[in-house]
Amino acid sequence: MKKYPIIFASALLCILLMQCKKEELTIPEDEVSLVINKINLLRQNGCHCGNEYMPPVPALSLNGDLQNAATGHARDMVQKNYFDHLSPEGGTPAERVLNAGYKGNFRAENLGRGYLLADQVVTAWRNSVSHCRAMMDAKSKEAGVGMDQNYWVVTFGSPMN
Repeated sequence: MKKYPIIFASALLCILLMQCKKEELTIPEDEVSLVINKINLLRQNGCHCGNEYMPPVPALSLNGDLQNAATGHARDMVQKNYFDHLSPEGGTPAERVLNAGYKGNFRAENLGRGYLLADQVVTAWRNSVSHCRAMMDAKSKEAGVGMDQNYWVVTFGSPMN
């Protein structure tokens, strides 16, 4: 009879440990939406990309088609174990955006790998001249962010006028 409380306690402990482990491995969805907010804060204030001052520019709006293209590319890189703007089949960022149904003009794509938080990946992009310029491009009006495991993608576009 005394074995039941021990078995119950053991089972409960296993469940709790599994839940904790799951939470450690899961990246909060908020981190994906924070990327756009952090990029928009840079855009609002202006910044230096290397030695070049980039003045403030209007905020980006979130676009679902760009989001789908970015998410699909992050997932593809994880599944096929690569890290590149070109897919192993030769697909380009512009083709991904078009295939996702985006009706505007593709502007740029930033990739990041190894970061768990929005602050980390945006800081890394901010410290890279080319990625910083992509975030500060006044011609970009919309963006979509995708993340899978620790692979990050932000895709920039501008709507057709």
